[in-house]
Amino acid sequence: MIFSTLEYIFFFAVVFPLYWCTAGTLRNLVLLVASYFFYMSWMPIYGVLIFMMTIVNFGLGLLIEKNRDNRPLFIFSIVINVLTLVYYKYTNFLVSSLFDGLRQLSVYVPRISVASTNPVYDIILPLGISFFTFEFIHYLVDIKRGSPALRKPIDFALFTAFFPSQIAGPIKRYLQFEKELNAPKAINRADMLEGCGLFVQGLFKKVALADNLSIVTATGFAHAQNLSTVDAWVLIVAFFLQLYYDFSGYVDMGVGSARMLGIHLPPNFNLPYVCATNLKEFWDRWHISLSSWLRDYVYIPLGGSRRGKLTTYRNILLTFTISGIWHGAAWHYVMWGFLHGVIVVATYMYLEVVKGSPKLTNFHAQKWTIPFAVLFTFITAALLQTMFRANNMTDCMTIYAHAFMPTAGSSDIVKQMLQSPALVTVPLYLLFGLIAVEVSWIPAQALRPVRDFFTAKAYRQAAFLFVALVAAIGFQPEIASPFIYFQF
Repeated sequence: MIFSTLEYIFFFAVVFPLYWCTAGTLRNLVLLVASYFFYMSWMPIYGVLIFMMTIVNFGLGLLIEKNRDNRPLFIFSIVINVLTLVYYKYTNFLVSSLFDGLRQLSVYVPRISVASTNPVYDIILPLGISFFTFEFIHYLVDIKRGSPALRKPIDFALFTAFFPSQIAGPIKRYLQFEKELNAPKAINRADMLEGCGLFVQGLFKKVALADNLSIVTATGFAHAQNLSTVDAWVLIVAFFLQLYYDFSGYVDMGVGSARMLGIHLPPNFNLPYVCATNLKEFWDRWHISLSSWLRDYVYIPLGGSRRGKLTTYRNILLTFTISGIWHGAAWHYVMWGFLHGVIVVATYMYLEVVKGSPKLTNFHAQKWTIPFAVLFTFITAALLQTMFRANNMTDCMTIYAHAFMPTAGSSDIVKQMLQSPALVTVPLYLLFGLIAVEVSWIPAQALRPVRDFFTAKAYRQAAFLFVALVAAIGFQPEIASPFIYFQF
């Protein structure tokens, strides 16, 4: 079951009245049962896995609270979670890497005999296990640092299983979530309008934009060898847009669903494509809950910026490399994370140079430089995200080669793009979505009446959302693409 289906609409239509007709522990129990039903509708056996992980971590949290000085207990609790993630997500990758390495070594050491093919284990990756694991680790680490453990099993089970955020985040912090979960609440117009607005916005992003762009990008990545230079750049930009619309669209629908239940989840995106002036700022605005988690539970424990510049740069590289490993079990993910770290380190170094140069400081203070910085950041991030999507490093390097060296080949990417509804829906979203809804801080007086027209009156908001809903359904392609972040 996924948010952009009629199945989910019917599911939520049942959960919504049951939730609001109950109160207290019974209300949370309704939400917990619904969350497990939602998760197990995909593969029931992995509902058992999440349930067992929940029981283990609930007990470990209580033990750590009573024995905060017991370092072996704490290390054991973290290792248990990490090993679970490693087994389901990285077993085949690690085995394959080992056999590939031995095969290379056998060239120099003939006595080493290795099979010509790598063993493959039939392990299906549970949806959202990376997000579950990060939330469990956050919970245990915070208790170790002095925060109280949760006492109610239902509340803890909901912290990990809450269906609006269980597959693709945002990654929650347990004390904030418990406060939201148990705060007195009643149906109100503001939450309903905001929740419906986020859900419809996310639905439009997913089915009208991401799914149409996925048809174009799937063709391009499948025929990387045949791309022309123009095709390569269209592919790079199209996937970058698809990734944002797909991921932020799913999160919007989840956050919107939670808002209609009176629960406010943390934001996960803050206009990274149109506001970030460097890659560091991009990660402050992109997948915010993951970026802040990596900062608090990887970067700072490594030493953060407390031990000099060289150590700071090392910690940045390690944090981004770990982020790459977390994103996927393949070497191109590792390289993707490492290169992000390299560029962020270079950004820090350049900003240090700017601070010591009055001329550069004055140059960057000019407002006209901001659009160029945003464009440069957009292109840099788009090129890196191509590595994220490519089937392997060879395909990625091929796409880069076609992009930067004039090539006359063709894979019909441009033709497909010109025929895609995304060519119409992307500008529509940029015009109405960004100006009228998302970019509330735009100072230009001329844009305020447009924004106010859509948002000042409830009936206008409802009409706008209805039009967006009809447009989402109307532009939906025949074949829906799976959510990109489901594999994480």
